[in-house]
Amino acid sequence: MFAEQSSLSGKLSKRTSKASNTPEFLQYNFKDQDFSDTVYVTANPQVNVHLENEFFEVINVWEDHWDDELHTVMPEIMAEETIKAYESYPNKRLISHFIQPHYPFIGEVGQQKLNTHSGMELSKRLATGDEAHRDQLSIWEQLYEGSVSVDFVWEAYRENLEITLPYVERLIETFEEYTVVTSDHGNALGERAWPVPVKIYGHPPQIRIAALTDIPWLVTNTEQRKDIVAEESSSSNVGVQDNVSQRLKDLGYK
Repeated sequence: MFAEQSSLSGKLSKRTSKASNTPEFLQYNFKDQDFSDTVYVTANPQVNVHLENEFFEVINVWEDHWDDELHTVMPEIMAEETIKAYESYPNKRLISHFIQPHYPFIGEVGQQKLNTHSGMELSKRLATGDEAHRDQLSIWEQLYEGSVSVDFVWEAYRENLEITLPYVERLIETFEEYTVVTSDHGNALGERAWPVPVKIYGHPPQIRIAALTDIPWLVTNTEQRKDIVAEESSSSNVGVQDNVSQRLKDLGYK
């Protein structure tokens, strides 16, 4: 999908992710490691659920810029906040974690079903110790039972990506140094697992099939590198968990 829709400048190749969903991605790549040279700018509350003090700074864009109607952080906001971080931390590596193209769907087609599938309320309840249950079926459960079509889900995802790519391009044009555009995982829309050939929908953990682990790897701005400095952060994520719960209601990873 990325290769078909992206016109971003750079060299595009394919890589294999260590993970088939975001919690795995965070744990397998960052958990209990030292990234005191890195600032993580995130629209995704999962970072605060699964990681603690691995980074120099975690900028929780979702705390102050959550769209209560669409239940996500819009890509234009992420671009703005990432540029602010780029300017504020000139000697740090930068990770900018957009939610899109992950649902909730923010385009015209996708919003036709916006209020008829579950988001991240299960993760919220797990994070706060409440009784764990969803309010509605997830988009993947609806796809499995046939109440939405594969064509609709693909179109909504493509629409999300199409809306987001111009803001990624803005970041590439702003950054002067080596930059990679990639994803933490893919999505399955009925592809078969192995060795047990059951159909897979969404991005469940511990499933290693191409639909979930093949990710784009676009490299650009290769001529220049930052002078990176590792430092101990004076900030803390203590207290963030209270707000994590509401934001996890709308995205549905667990």
